Amino acid sequence: MGQRSTATALWDHEPPELVERATARLRVDQGDPFFFDHPLDHVPGMLIISGAAELIREGADVAFAGRIRAAMTFRNICELDPAPTLLLTDGGARGGIQVAQEATTVADGWFEFSAADDVPERDSPLDPGRRVPANAALVHRARDENIVIGAPWRGDGQVSAAVLPAPAGHTLAGRNPDTHAVEYLIEAGRQFSTWLPHRLARWPLDAHMLWIGVTVDLPVRLPRSLAVALRWRVAPIAAEKAKFRFDLVPADGRGPALGSLRFASKMLGRDDYDHFRGHAR
Repeated sequence: MGQRSTATALWDHEPPELVERATARLRVDQGDPFFFDHPLDHVPGMLIISGAAELIREGADVAFAGRIRAAMTFRNICELDPAPTLLLTDGGARGGIQVAQEATTVADGWFEFSAADDVPERDSPLDPGRRVPANAALVHRARDENIVIGAPWRGDGQVSAAVLPAPAGHTLAGRNPDTHAVEYLIEAGRQFSTWLPHRLARWPLDAHMLWIGVTVDLPVRLPRSLAVALRWRVAPIAAEKAKFRFDLVPADGRGPALGSLRFASKMLGRDDYDHFRGHAR
């Protein structure tokens, strides 16, 4: 069968008009400057998310590409080799996604599209004062160009972080230069959910944060000309586990929430992580 190459996946099927069941093999390029921003002994969760997003996007009926609700649970560490396989079931408006590495389920989840919601049509550039990137160590990035949120600020019982404009050609910028890519917004949430435990709960910077899962409810055609931010209402953060719900809002604070993201993660110290990885292997 024909093979089609994309930014993150190698296709093992002919591109269908409407996918009912499709598979793709994830391309794991350890030289990628974004996904492997720093040395890793596993496939990063955002690479899995991005590959799943590409597979879903190819199989989705464009008539439903207005809003996506989706969730993914990470069940096992994804090793660097062999390349994992992504399986899409019941494509179209709703369906399931499974990521497997040989006989092991690495992650699984579901997605659902709905008709387009009304989205703000006004332009609103990001305040220059919010363009200062978050501290690289607190969002687990080694390269400054891979930081996608601004330095968070606190007020009225909430912590907010601006989503920095995606540079041209960014790995997660998406295919439409005029809209906020869903995977870019997810990465913004992942970085925010990493910053918060380090900054507010004093999780050690050398600790390993295992991504447990993510749930999103996001517009697909949100104009990039409208600057957006993530907002979290302050709540206690546990010593070893963290759960966050973020509202996606206009960065200027005008208007209702545009969507939401939920993240769950667990913290392991260096020794515990080494023991965990040894057992997993």
